[in-house]
Amino acid sequence: MMLTLPYAVNMTETAPRVPRRERVRQATVDEIKAVARAQMAAEGTAGVTLRAIAREMGMTAPALYRYFGSRDELVTALVADAYNALADAMEAAVGAVAPGGHAERVRAAFGAFRAWGLEHPTEYALIFGSPIPGYVAPEATRPAGLRYTDLLGRLLAEAHADGALDPARIDLRVPATLTRQVEAFQRRRGGPELPAPVLAFGLGAWARVHGLVTLEVFGHLAPAIGDGAALFEQELEAIIRQSGLS
Repeated sequence: MMLTLPYAVNMTETAPRVPRRERVRQATVDEIKAVARAQMAAEGTAGVTLRAIAREMGMTAPALYRYFGSRDELVTALVADAYNALADAMEAAVGAVAPGGHAERVRAAFGAFRAWGLEHPTEYALIFGSPIPGYVAPEATRPAGLRYTDLLGRLLAEAHADGALDPARIDLRVPATLTRQVEAFQRRRGGPELPAPVLAFGLGAWARVHGLVTLEVFGHLAPAIGDGAALFEQELEAIIRQSGLS
């Protein structure tokens, strides 16, 4: 018995393939970045050089310049990759929490920030550690760098819009100077208009988590308490209580 299809099917149809030359080029770019990260892990973020990368890969320095025109161009690509990877991890963690679970979404975001930092100390040091001498991050890194902070801002805005983050319940006295600063910041950035106490709370929470994770990633907590997980949980719960999130 012959099966008659209602329409002709082209069995040879496949998704468009990336040309081989582009695939080879991308694989080489990925290898250059991997070698650069290994250099940074061994010698610090300032230790990366194109000449050393070329030697490690068995390439000539001029050949490497066909992929990255300078050390700064390579560092810029690594900085953008690191920021995007951090934001991806935080967005995935927040996305796993049901909308409306505002306290849990804040916990998820900050927990993912810590986990990513501990799992990727070299990349964390690249974007949050000491500046690389002679390198100034260009404007091109800004969109990637804002992704994770914009996520935190959205969490505050959503909680406030739902009535879960009430400025009257935030256990915080905001100095007049800080009020002016956060209001000026909001005018520059645009987006949902939030009361000064909400903005000040968010800024303070970010600073506390960022500082604590940085101490842990750079090894400053270990001599005192070893694993920093319990201290992180204590501070995170204090932030949630202070916020009055419901």
